[in-house]
Amino acid sequence: MPALLLSLFIALSGYLTAQSLDIRIPVVDMRDYYDATKREQFLDTLYDAMTQVGFFAVTHTGVDRHLLAWAYQEVEDFFGQDNASKMECFDASLQGQRGYVPGETAKGSPRKDKKEFFHVGRENDSPANIWPKHSESLKAALNGLYAELDRYIVPLQQAIIASINHRGQADLPLDHLNRATQLGATLLRALHYPALTEEEMQKPVYWGAAHTDIDLLALLPYATEKGLQVELNGQWLNVVVPEDAFVINVGDMLQNMTNGLFVSARHRVVAQEPHKERFSMVLFVHPTPETSLAPLPACIALTGGNQLYAPGTQQEFLWERLLELGIAPSLLLPYSQTGHVERQMTYGRASPQVVNLLLENNLASEDLLEMVKTDRKKAE
Repeated sequence: MPALLLSLFIALSGYLTAQSLDIRIPVVDMRDYYDATKREQFLDTLYDAMTQVGFFAVTHTGVDRHLLAWAYQEVEDFFGQDNASKMECFDASLQGQRGYVPGETAKGSPRKDKKEFFHVGRENDSPANIWPKHSESLKAALNGLYAELDRYIVPLQQAIIASINHRGQADLPLDHLNRATQLGATLLRALHYPALTEEEMQKPVYWGAAHTDIDLLALLPYATEKGLQVELNGQWLNVVVPEDAFVINVGDMLQNMTNGLFVSARHRVVAQEPHKERFSMVLFVHPTPETSLAPLPACIALTGGNQLYAPGTQQEFLWERLLELGIAPSLLLPYSQTGHVERQMTYGRASPQVVNLLLENNLASEDLLEMVKTDRKKAE
């Protein structure tokens, strides 16, 4: 077992309960990134966390805590309104990209999550943000927090590239991820998980079902209640971090870009106690639609020398996920014309749901039909 994971499991002693274990995910201090005497240890810890756990915590981010507290208060006030008021910010045609969303279903889950959320993108971008009438304070707070978190991901992403260079003796430009995400479709999600009764908690109902994130990175600055769990070696573990630490996790796009070097870990949100609601905010960091997510040569070298993940753009991978979730059927035709599913098939990573959709709607290319036929013969 790698040294980092061994130390994590040793840290679990004393946390065993009747239901779950706690894990103190690796923690890095951003001040150490700028300290020549501590930088190497910082990069080693960051690299090991992303390759072995997929989650890490960051302290001393420099993000304004007063702004964060203000944004949370505004969000709690918004979700405390009646349903009719919240639905004024809902636009079904946007497929959850902006404004209020009354719920969603995680990939592979048979039922909807127990949550509601509010989406904010870059102001003056398309589609436009949707704001409640007569609520300039919510707009100001969330736009302010978006800008603050967007600023912070610049040094964070530089540190991630530096960790690859450090371990692989590569020379990737430190702004490699920053150039891709500077104008990307990064999304701020404010979430409300309602309190559950004792009776509800007897059933297998989750605030957020197990899933991986489709983005590059996800940043969770704070949550008002515990509940976040990560899957590690088949065991679900409660994520425990120091007070005021941000929780960061690797997304599917970064896993693809690093040829599987960095792990996009499955995680979920589970109510721990009855009658307690939970609020949180997550920044989902996305590159621009045309950004290539093909595995980086430096990461291919670090993972054995063979390319294991398919090339593709951010838009192609995002379209694939939206089709998997069944929330954007209109994308099936344009997606079928990209060649992405064929590339995914070549590397054994095509979505079975999307392949079936293409077959059922007579949109499969000749190449895809031949690949499916070959796979079925191998399975016989």
